[in-house]
Amino acid sequence: MRKAILLMSAYATFAALFFGPKSLHGQEAEQKKHQYSILEKNETRSPIPFLPIFSEDGTVYGITDSIGNIILEEGITFFIRSYFYQDKEFSVEPNAEKVILLERSEIALEGIEVRSFQNPIDQLMHLSKSFEPAFDKEAFLSNFRGYYAVQQQEKYVDFFEASGISLHSKSQKWKPYEFVQAGWAGGSAYQFLVPLELRRSHHWDWTNGDTIPARNTSPSTERADQYYIKPFYAREILHAFEYSWPLSSSNLKFYDFQYDLENGKEIILFKSKDEERIKANSDLFLLGEGKIVLGESAESIERIILNFSKYNYIAFPKNRNGRERQMGGSLSVIFKNSNNKVFVSEVELTAKLFGPINIGNPRPYRKGSEATIVEKILFEDFHFVQSKQDLESLEKGFGFVGLETMVAFDPAYWSSHALVSPDLFNRIKGDLGSKTSLKDQFEANSEKRLIPEEKDLAYFKDYLSKLIPQLKSIAQEISED
Repeated sequence: MRKAILLMSAYATFAALFFGPKSLHGQEAEQKKHQYSILEKNETRSPIPFLPIFSEDGTVYGITDSIGNIILEEGITFFIRSYFYQDKEFSVEPNAEKVILLERSEIALEGIEVRSFQNPIDQLMHLSKSFEPAFDKEAFLSNFRGYYAVQQQEKYVDFFEASGISLHSKSQKWKPYEFVQAGWAGGSAYQFLVPLELRRSHHWDWTNGDTIPARNTSPSTERADQYYIKPFYAREILHAFEYSWPLSSSNLKFYDFQYDLENGKEIILFKSKDEERIKANSDLFLLGEGKIVLGESAESIERIILNFSKYNYIAFPKNRNGRERQMGGSLSVIFKNSNNKVFVSEVELTAKLFGPINIGNPRPYRKGSEATIVEKILFEDFHFVQSKQDLESLEKGFGFVGLETMVAFDPAYWSSHALVSPDLFNRIKGDLGSKTSLKDQFEANSEKRLIPEEKDLAYFKDYLSKLIPQLKSIAQEISED
């Protein structure tokens, strides 16, 4: 009872407060480029669309198009890794045949106990009967930890790590675009993240290097050769792919499936049947292939990995120019079962963006030089919001603040609560701290806005000074439930 009263008090207070140069692969470079066709080794030599092609360092170099073609550079070694085709390594040579043939990967099933299901579709139909209603939830709060980093030209140029409270305000059974608010709200319209602890690097300017955010972003951010990426982009990609993934029974017809075994666990591999999407004139997002990891008893879904080659920005209508994101990568989602409901407990994104794409404020990156995004977010301590009035107050407050909490950098907190691995952090620190140490950057950005605007700043600071203690109280209470 005490916790309920405390939470209600916090919600009430919340409501009252609110109403009162050169790139590695992407540039037109000195190396010559050739168009390659990636085909399946069979009688018809059928093209393999939307297949990721990897560089030696394991990053996505590019994605084959809808007819299996891709432009590759001379003198570079490339790798093909697929769940459905045998791995292949090859180099682009000027006089070599511009066709790569891939053989189907045969999987022995004798070690797999299929139980009563004759094929993976039957098993997924069975699992969807419990998964879909359990994943369809009312609004809920949770605590989160996550980091975000951007790399260009093999150099980290941005870093952001936060810990705080999340509001998931909508069920996943929305209509297309309905859950996205107008303008550049993007994913924040259904899942809000408000940091209560924060550390971030300086704004990166290609002319001056490390900079400290000033009143407005540098004039260079308005240059035509830059685009923008906002932190925690994985939120929106995850919810967008809920339209497409094979965990929805209505999407099973769009995929081929087969069983496999991994670390003693039964898994289901899936591969997109693009011709079925074309027939259906579907607005689903294109997933190349992936895998579903089943629980120990094969009666639950533990994890899904989605390798994708195109993403359509949800906030834009279907026929809107610029809606298609030129990007490819992998999204890993781990689920947690709690009180007969299924929650996302971890989401991890590695994606490469190709070409001039404006995704959102505040970080500028040069066009023509592909940017690699690395993100990881953990969620825990799930608590449903029962009152419609409480939800309305929370949505307005969370939507007003978002990532702009202006919280102070606390070195003691990050010494024991960092999510980013030490190896990755050391690489980031080496790249970003070449002129100003990363710790000094964290200190310089302490209590500052993510997007350095000063309009109505006095009111905003006053609002936050009263709001943040209430949010910390809510976060503490739900962690003790």
